[in-house]
Amino acid sequence: MFVKATSFANFALVKYWGKQDKEKIIPYNDSISITWDIFKTYTILETSSRFSFTLNNQRASTKESEKVKAFLRHFTDDVERVRVMSQNTFPTAAGLASSASAFSALAKAANHFFGCNYDSTTLEAITRKGSGSAVRSLYGGVVRWQRDGRVRTIDAPIEDYRLVVIMIDENKKAISSRDAMERTVATSPFFNAWVDQANTDANKMEHALKDGDFTQIGQIATQNAMTMHATMLAATPPILYLKDKSMEALALITELNNEGIECFYTLDAGSNVKVITTKTHVETLVKRLKSHQFTKLYQGKPSFKGAFISDEG
Repeated sequence: MFVKATSFANFALVKYWGKQDKEKIIPYNDSISITWDIFKTYTILETSSRFSFTLNNQRASTKESEKVKAFLRHFTDDVERVRVMSQNTFPTAAGLASSASAFSALAKAANHFFGCNYDSTTLEAITRKGSGSAVRSLYGGVVRWQRDGRVRTIDAPIEDYRLVVIMIDENKKAISSRDAMERTVATSPFFNAWVDQANTDANKMEHALKDGDFTQIGQIATQNAMTMHATMLAATPPILYLKDKSMEALALITELNNEGIECFYTLDAGSNVKVITTKTHVETLVKRLKSHQFTKLYQGKPSFKGAFISDEG
């Protein structure tokens, strides 16, 4: 028997950064994301004589395997008779939300494979234990993850939005998002201010998305991302993900937007830059980025489909 699930990465316009409950993975602040078709994870669960976990066609480390086993125990008491194979179509652990697509795909596959048929509330609670942001990738379109732990989708006119990812560094991050988040919560003097601002940003962002106010969406998202990074910089020791090329990209995006090419940037816990624009401006944006030697680019559209079972047998 095997089950294959597919899920897409989501990128937050208002970031999740900090857990108020580490056991249940409940965030300090609301976050809002868009799920995109640009990056995806395929995960297969298959009956086997012994447990194994391969990631991107390579045997996973003991630490990674134990994490997957622990996650699967939410669905079954017997994790030793399953083979797990996961494949990302994009760099893993490079600040591109690979954990979001990976654990939402794994949750969807396991729920079906083990015949649990958990309702959405239960599946959400389990999924965020793998990765908090993964709970948003269970759904397509615009998703709001609330500080009470629940998730809801937002009906917004995003069909013509486009995403361009500027790849600065494909390598695994020196410090994981989980470790960076814990350090920020524990040591940054700006953390409480971040939480208050992020919750305010989430309310403003939801209104802007519903109204289709692209300018307002961009302003809130950019400021929110930079506030998160500033909060990390104030941690002890400081956490700095941005590289020289990241800063160069941010300056260029700001310049292009001032020229009337509607686009705005956001960054997660990594050096790679996400640029959101519209169908009207995406070709011009890409040409300008390439002319400035930003040639490693990925383009995508919103995905209105969340994690789903793509094959079984």
